[in-house]
Amino acid sequence: MLILLADDERLIRLGLQSMIEELYPGQHTFLHARNGGEVVQILRMQTPDIVFLDVKMPLMNGLEALRQCRSISDSTVWIILSGYADFEYARQALSLSAFDYILKPVELETLQKLFERIKIKREQNRQKGNAVFSHSVTCSFNMADQFSPEETDFQPADSSDYILYQFYIDIFNRDTQKKIKQQLCDNLQKFCTRNVSILKHCLFFNTDGNLCLVCDAPDASRLTHFISMQSEELPPNAFSVFWGNRKTIREIYDVSQRISRIADIRMIRNCSEPMFIKNMEALPGLSAQLSFAGTLTSILNLYCSQNQSALRQEISDMKQNHDFIRAFSLSDTNVLQNYLSGIFDRPIYIQTFEDLTDLLEQCGYAINDSATTASVNDITMIKNYICENYSHDVSMSHVSEKFNVSPTYLSKLFHEKTGQKYIDFVTQVRMEEAKKILKNNPAVSVRQAAESVGYSSVRHFSKTFQKYKQSLGLHDRTL
Repeated sequence: MLILLADDERLIRLGLQSMIEELYPGQHTFLHARNGGEVVQILRMQTPDIVFLDVKMPLMNGLEALRQCRSISDSTVWIILSGYADFEYARQALSLSAFDYILKPVELETLQKLFERIKIKREQNRQKGNAVFSHSVTCSFNMADQFSPEETDFQPADSSDYILYQFYIDIFNRDTQKKIKQQLCDNLQKFCTRNVSILKHCLFFNTDGNLCLVCDAPDASRLTHFISMQSEELPPNAFSVFWGNRKTIREIYDVSQRISRIADIRMIRNCSEPMFIKNMEALPGLSAQLSFAGTLTSILNLYCSQNQSALRQEISDMKQNHDFIRAFSLSDTNVLQNYLSGIFDRPIYIQTFEDLTDLLEQCGYAINDSATTASVNDITMIKNYICENYSHDVSMSHVSEKFNVSPTYLSKLFHEKTGQKYIDFVTQVRMEEAKKILKNNPAVSVRQAAESVGYSSVRHFSKTFQKYKQSLGLHDRTL
């Protein structure tokens, strides 16, 4: 930590530094100030973690310096020093948000207990600040997905060193996928909590069901290395991950959207280590490879939904597309084989484009025509589940896991069968219930209504409810 020692007596400053170094050798950096004016000047240029501030100093005393510095740094811990056991000094210091007031000469035991309390307080403040950050980022992403980035007030609004990692779980067995998600989330959460270089972090599943990690970290090299190591500790080919860094949460959201647009590339390229979005976008022949991967994704979704006629047509179109032959030649066949093995739940061996199309045709012919209604039944079950559980977690990630399908498949199948986005249906169910609650219970507060239909953010609920009313031409209640 950076510690500022402010006292007009040099020997007192050096004595304090010596005791702190004795207690915590090599752990802290020190600055010195001879009066309150120097304290103010230092605070305008740097942000000390702790300031030991003498009350009686020339030019400007400690209390006046504290008054001027409160608005400069709200994260600094202030300790008032005095040789006078005067309660008035203590009262004024505490009213100015000083952490503590101690008398000189300071004893080693007193200093040690003080630092133990400071450590606990800083950790509490960090947890509280991180909770606010996490809630703000999650709400910002959800609102941008539901409305548009232009209509979203992204929070936090200040600029900083933000970085996003976006994960795609590529294991299709339900139980294994759940274990991987849990282990990955636990490992990332522990690392971010313990690593002091990560100022704040937010771990959440976006509306597409993909795991996202947003960090405020000036140097994320250790985190990037840690994520790389996860690919070795978890089962082979368990996940793919992309990352990007920007200065605002609004720009970080844009990075997430850019990653979503190229994520299908993981079917034909190894992305088990963090792949930088700018490098991926600069890949030669990216457009053709994404088109090929996108078509392959569509074919696999049709296979999963048991749509035999559409599947055969899609495969026929693929075979006649010469650009796809070129895109296949640029693919990593080992990655593609592993991906398809997960889909078809058996070992797959592919060397040529013809091998791929032959495999897909064989799988298409193996579909039982009587099973083509399964996808419609699945959607009915999913819609019923949402209607019964709208006040709980009905995120894409949770529901896709419950029904043993991938988030991508659920999203596309839901839109195909209902003509409605998954998130729009969830919103519709929740808003209709909110209308009933507000109409039938005039005494219910907006917060109570929001919580009863599954919203933790009143701001998010209010904006969603107003827009939903407008879309229906309703004006029976103004929030």
